[in-house]
Amino acid sequence: MQTNQKMIASMIATEQKVVLAQIIHVEGSAYRKEGAWMLFFADGTRKGVISGGCLENDLAARAEQLFGTGQTDVFDYDLRSEDDLGWGRGAGCNGVITVMLRDIDADFRDFLSATQKQLYRKEPVLWIQATNESKDYACLTKEGKYYGAFAHELPTEIDFTALYQQFAGQKMIDEKLYYFQMIWPDPVLYIIGAGEDARPLAQFATHVGYQVQLLDWRPTFCTEEHFPTVHALHLGDPVKTIDTIAFSQLDSVVLMTHDFERDVQLLKELRQTQLLYLGVLGSQKRTKRLLGGKIPDHIHSPIGLSIGADGPEEIALSVIAELIAVRRRKVGWKSQVSTWLPGKAAGWGEIS
Repeated sequence: MQTNQKMIASMIATEQKVVLAQIIHVEGSAYRKEGAWMLFFADGTRKGVISGGCLENDLAARAEQLFGTGQTDVFDYDLRSEDDLGWGRGAGCNGVITVMLRDIDADFRDFLSATQKQLYRKEPVLWIQATNESKDYACLTKEGKYYGAFAHELPTEIDFTALYQQFAGQKMIDEKLYYFQMIWPDPVLYIIGAGEDARPLAQFATHVGYQVQLLDWRPTFCTEEHFPTVHALHLGDPVKTIDTIAFSQLDSVVLMTHDFERDVQLLKELRQTQLLYLGVLGSQKRTKRLLGGKIPDHIHSPIGLSIGADGPEEIALSVIAELIAVRRRKVGWKSQVSTWLPGKAAGWGEIS
């Protein structure tokens, strides 16, 4: 999956001309919502998707007209028609999609580089772009600082709200329409335990955009051969290794060592750490024994959504589904994230 962070890295790294496409407004239903990105490169390469195939070819043709201009353009696509008279050739998606295209020039690459540094520090930013003026843009940090070329005063009291909220939409400022989007760093998943059942979990997690880090004490298990997609392998006693990791409340941890005593020690350390997700493989009965009593609300056990999963691959899919559900706020978590308030930019009201 091409996350925003990965796309930003691609735009910075390429020597080609490249155009960024962003869905900035959806009226009705659509395959993807506000905040979806796609890249079009001069050699014809594409990264990401904006629709289920209805819009991409037309957007590619429009991108060709923008290469090297440093300009933006905005297009509306009406996909509501159920016959070929509608734009979407009978797509019948029942929605109108507004897409902004931007040519990435040298100035904007510098802007993207500053954004990349924020994301590498695991800090989100609020992306701001005028819909009809290419040089009017900025990013606002959690500390209330901004960088870019924004032509207006920014309210510094913006709440950086609920973890991983999909915050995107439009807002009028001084009679000019702006597009806003929260840009989050890539989600990080720490898998503790390198058994065979961890292999599909690591693979699937990487494919859906997670930066996967694997911890295990066994050199024959914890190898690139078994885990070719992971971002990092940490070989050594996981209890000691986690003391060297600066976990953030955006991170997720899945405990699957199949070693009872080691799990006891790991949970003793991890249960007090602020994490987005902490899950323990195994039955609730086993986890209660690990904890010496009741399972706290913020610990997921058994892990995974209840889909009747059987075998490593199906269990991995159920765990990935639960991780996504937590990140998308489809299932709840308790007090450790209550300081990130839900929903809107303070002082601006709801973003439409």
